[in-house]
Amino acid sequence: MGVENQLQPGEEIVYRAHVTRISLIPWVIAFFLVIAAGVFAYHSVHKPEILLAVGILGVALAGVTLVKLVVIRSNEHVLTNRRIIQQTGILNKRSMDAPLDKVNNVEHWQTLWGRILGYGDVEVDTASEHGATRFRNIRRPLEFKNAIVGAAEAYRARRFGPPVAAGPSGAERLRQLKALFDDGLISAEEFEAKRRKLMEEI
Repeated sequence: MGVENQLQPGEEIVYRAHVTRISLIPWVIAFFLVIAAGVFAYHSVHKPEILLAVGILGVALAGVTLVKLVVIRSNEHVLTNRRIIQQTGILNKRSMDAPLDKVNNVEHWQTLWGRILGYGDVEVDTASEHGATRFRNIRRPLEFKNAIVGAAEAYRARRFGPPVAAGPSGAERLRQLKALFDDGLISAEEFEAKRRKLMEEI
């Protein structure tokens, strides 16, 4: 069952984060090294049992690599226009989601190798019961972080409306009024009348 089955009416996926497959590289390299070493040894000593042993080891390495790939692909990290969904597990599925209006802070971490190879962790701190959720070994973590921040701001704007800009303070309005008087744009009587009215409002 994919994350798509959990979507509510009107909910859309805006970003899908993927776990990096960098961790598979050592296993793939080991597989080809074993095959190359086995072929070389077989042609050197001409013993079929060497080829058999290499074949068994190669199949084992290929099996481990395939299992790790399935585990990686079973992790789904999805950002929708309403929430963040994290689903893990192959046979037994575990799902967690956090509404965008509960997101308080988003951070990302990258090691030196992570910066070079383009992967890292993203942590989302929420006011929900789950608290902080960490997405590990994500490809392009900064892009994922920015997508979460942008989606959270857009969700709050749709739900609560855009933030209302604060007007000038009383002191600032007095300074503006005095500047109009100093520039000769209003008379002394107008200045005094407006000043009294402004003081009453403050």
